[in-house]
Amino acid sequence: MNVVLYIGSAIVTLWLIGGIYRQKQGRNKVVYAVKGNCTGCKRCVTNLRKCKYNVLELVCDENGKHIVVKYPDKCTACGDCVSICKFKALELVECNPPK
Repeated sequence: MNVVLYIGSAIVTLWLIGGIYRQKQGRNKVVYAVKGNCTGCKRCVTNLRKCKYNVLELVCDENGKHIVVKYPDKCTACGDCVSICKFKALELVECNPPK
């Protein structure tokens, strides 16, 4: 019984540490959509690992369907959308520091 408790505690602790590390790592970054690479497949907005903060949106215009970053101020730079995109249409870039 104690072994299960120790293993469960270790898993929760590592999960929390990983979340804090990802948040600190992405503090000065934001996701950027490369429109020329986007095919409109919607994997980044409909997959299980999609953006939890609804930063991305699929739009249709004269150029066809493509992803835009609708709310860059909500982006935590977790990288989930970047890792799910197989067409390299999303990337993390440095934020412009406020002047």
